[in-house]
Amino acid sequence: MEIYVDGNYSNIRFSAAHFIPGEWKCSRIHGHDYSLSARIMGDMGEDSYFMDFSVAKSRLKEIADRLDHRVLIPRLSTKMKIEEGGGSVNVNINGKRYTFPSEECVIMPVKDTTAECLSEYILSEFLSIINERVKQVDLEVREGPGQYAKSSWKRD
Repeated sequence: MEIYVDGNYSNIRFSAAHFIPGEWKCSRIHGHDYSLSARIMGDMGEDSYFMDFSVAKSRLKEIADRLDHRVLIPRLSTKMKIEEGGGSVNVNINGKRYTFPSEECVIMPVKDTTAECLSEYILSEFLSIINERVKQVDLEVREGPGQYAKSSWKRD
């Protein structure tokens, strides 16, 4: 059995800025309007369900709200230098230096802030609410019409 939470339809969205190191247009600071969706598979059991839709939607919304209208910065990047202090975050990338107010940033434990890395990170955050009857979760991060990255978790 599976349930599906459509983040675009359910208004589980966030807007955020980021940059991806390299010699291409995505190395410039830019933003996306993201949506989060999840396909959750499990065993129903005697009570005819395995996960409450509202619990899944609430957790996705909580994650989206934390990232909304922020600058996403990858703490594990080897291609940029990040300095924190004095209420600011300084990022050095490709010879450019950005300074942001700390409260406007989310420094994430990821290598990059690509849709692929974001989907892995958000999936790991989402998994905190699953119960023993959930067997698999596919988490989609859509960063625009017709394009998304998906990460999956499967119980051993």
